[in-house]
Amino acid sequence: MNENLSHLSDEDLRNLFTDLAIKQGDAWPPADPNTIGRYDKLDFEIVDVMEELQSRPGDARRILIPLLEHENPHVRLKTATNAFALVPEQARRALQSLHESAPAPACLAAGRFLDAVDMGMYVPT
Repeated sequence: MNENLSHLSDEDLRNLFTDLAIKQGDAWPPADPNTIGRYDKLDFEIVDVMEELQSRPGDARRILIPLLEHENPHVRLKTATNAFALVPEQARRALQSLHESAPAPACLAAGRFLDAVDMGMYVPT
């Protein structure tokens, strides 16, 4: 876990998560060799934020739940996949909506995530 994140407030972490998700969505498509590494690097940074939030008392990932309504589809995607264990029905609705109407990569990733959960290949924690 990134030690620097432990000094940030929950609100700062939520803002960082939002910024990282937007940047990651902007780093698509991976057909451009210059964005593949950036997309993956941002994913690792998002994981660090999620681990910090989850480690806080009461699982501070809950502060992300309002982001399921964010205007940016990639923010909704990253929120839904990371908050699925906390609010599965709400996250599923967001993912289904993304799968049906969002641009790539959000529509594809949302469908793959739901398939993995439904087939028992992934159990959100």
